[in-house]
Amino acid sequence: MGNPGRWGLSDGYVEIMSGYEQNAVLYLAIVGRPGTNKSHPISFALKPIEHRDNLKFQKYQTEKLEYDTISALTKKEREQQGYNEPIKPIWEQHLVTDFTPEALTEVHKFNKRGIGVYADELASWFKNFNRYNKGSEEQFWLSVWSSKPIRINRKTSEPTYIPLPFISVAGTIQPGVLNELADNRTENGFLDRLLFVVPDNLKKEYWSEKELSPSIVQNWQAIISNLLEVSIIQDETNNPHPEILRFTPEAKQLLFEWQRELTDQSNRPENEAIAGINAKIEMYAARLALILQMVRYACNEGNKQAVGIEAVQGALKLVEYFKKTAIKIHSIVSNASPLDKLPTDKQNLYIALPDTFTTSEGLQVAEMFDVAERTFKRFLSNRELFNNQTRGEYEKRY
Repeated sequence: MGNPGRWGLSDGYVEIMSGYEQNAVLYLAIVGRPGTNKSHPISFALKPIEHRDNLKFQKYQTEKLEYDTISALTKKEREQQGYNEPIKPIWEQHLVTDFTPEALTEVHKFNKRGIGVYADELASWFKNFNRYNKGSEEQFWLSVWSSKPIRINRKTSEPTYIPLPFISVAGTIQPGVLNELADNRTENGFLDRLLFVVPDNLKKEYWSEKELSPSIVQNWQAIISNLLEVSIIQDETNNPHPEILRFTPEAKQLLFEWQRELTDQSNRPENEAIAGINAKIEMYAARLALILQMVRYACNEGNKQAVGIEAVQGALKLVEYFKKTAIKIHSIVSNASPLDKLPTDKQNLYIALPDTFTTSEGLQVAEMFDVAERTFKRFLSNRELFNNQTRGEYEKRY
């Protein structure tokens, strides 16, 4: 495998037509019940990146120790010992597990190539969307997916501006949490931005000593290393200057023919969900083609001058799969009962309530679950969940 040179997935775009470009940002979710080893594929894929982050952190620790030592000297002592004014080191990292916009942008501004968010349980990602300002963090992720500039302004810190953000997300999710993820997130297109991997008949496996072929592990490590060890081109403001790839004529023809068929489907959808899925799938087709072209380049099987037909053919196979899984996810969440759509803590509270109860009896149960009185009374006002025939008396509908 050859060295890819001055390029990386986060520093490049693919041009579909003049003025219409796509980056390579992915939001990926593997769906499976607990104990089905759904985390293992992501762990395998990220292992070379984790290893690189570990080495970079060790380097950072050494540099930080030296920085602290020099900083502790007076100006005169530094001059006597031949030291210049020390520059505070940074940890060059690729993976992040703290999901707040502030934390991510703080890391991103020092790692301009881009970063990836890894959440073993994606519930920890989206459950925090409304922890501060309702909707603000969700809007952040909607914008990042489209690579819109990030602007963070806080009274207690310096403003942050990232003109070309690159933040991908990958993790796992349990089927029982899908309804909570989809709650109020179908209309704004958030759900359609996720690529769902939904294996059929996924079951817990017996322990096995069978291992992957060493060549598979070595080849994957080499591919990731080739893509990460390249330098990036920066503009006069020290921000990445992305290289634009175009499609070869035959690759573009294939992609456009596929998009026309997809558009015809969208113009006569069976329901609104299909139109939303198709809108994001066509963007992912271009993104995945860009990724596959660069993987081919990292394997010394293609160039980086244009996206070829092999990359487009592979991308179209992938998006057809992801379209099927997206439809499956929409079917699950649309057929769910109001009870299924509740957060887990509210489901448990609902199950614990008697079939019929008074307000005071319900409050006693709510107290066991640390639910405040005001929150519980607001919960009781949900007419999809409770009948309220007589004042102060309720009946569960499920």
